[in-house]
Amino acid sequence: MDSHPELVQLIREQVEIEKQSVARLAETERSVGTGAAKLLLVEMRMDSQKHAAVLEAVLEALKGDQSSKSLWQRAFHGFVDPAIVKREIENHRALGKSMQTHLREEMSKTNDEAIRTLLKHLAEDERRHEQILETISQRAYRIIR
Repeated sequence: MDSHPELVQLIREQVEIEKQSVARLAETERSVGTGAAKLLLVEMRMDSQKHAAVLEAVLEALKGDQSSKSLWQRAFHGFVDPAIVKREIENHRALGKSMQTHLREEMSKTNDEAIRTLLKHLAEDERRHEQILETISQRAYRIIR
């Protein structure tokens, strides 16, 4: 980690900000009376928890092997069978597309603005998941072939 002291410090600060956000959002959730607002706050709190976990994983990666291999190379080095990984990624992508189709259909069948907003957030997450899987496909497959 010594080769990245400024980056490490910034990440540690961001982890603390995310954790503070989690605590404050949890408190706000208890104060909010409407179900839709509460659910959106839950979504934000969970995102902040995820952000903190991702940043902590980045810190661990910076602490680890400082070889010339990229994090992508190190992350996929241990896979025994790349074909299994590829098949699972493709399965996740198919499920995600199915969920997106379902969510669009559900949104079209409701006039409730709160429900539509919540479903829209789920659909945005599914699109983001698709982008994540695409990134893994492009970067990891090249490495694990």
